[in-house]
Amino acid sequence: MKDFFEKPPVHDLKVGDLVTCTCHGGIAIVLELYDREGEGLVEMNMSKIWWIRYPHDGVLERVWMHTIKRLRIYNRPF
Repeated sequence: MKDFFEKPPVHDLKVGDLVTCTCHGGIAIVLELYDREGEGLVEMNMSKIWWIRYPHDGVLERVWMHTIKRLRIYNRPF
């Protein structure tokens, strides 16, 4: 949880990108990024994702909050 409050890393992620992560695996789509300051917002190392393919049996929810620094653009050919 504390990782969400770190300064976000430099990245090229955008809403709609297909991603995987270095901690869970799986495939997700980026729904929101919280990496920019705005009205009443603080930049955070946080994104909202929706699991397309669950990473493992312990994940039961499709929508997750995830750190940006552990997300990678999914580029494996189908």
